[in-house]
Amino acid sequence: MDPPSTQSAVGSSVTRMSREFISIGEALNLVPPFKGNKQELLAFIGNVDTALAIINPEQEAILYKSVLTRINGEPRTAISHRNLNSWLLRNFCKIHT
Repeated sequence: MDPPSTQSAVGSSVTRMSREFISIGEALNLVPPFKGNKQELLAFIGNVDTALAIINPEQEAILYKSVLTRINGEPRTAISHRNLNSWLLRNFCKIHT
């Protein structure tokens, strides 16, 4: 019997790694509170984008709802009157700050 090829072992490892995600709690730790400071907006959006990229895609709605709890002050008031139920909120934040 021939030993498994390095290529198939690497492919198997990549497949396994691509299925590994972090928990919602760990992802939420990457997202700091946002109070409307324009200088912090791009960092906030980038952190949420990163968090969404490393969680199980099936949990995006849960993370999104959790991210909403990190938004305070005037931005919270502005989004509370909108029916934003996905991370399209990022576009709204960019326009309204």
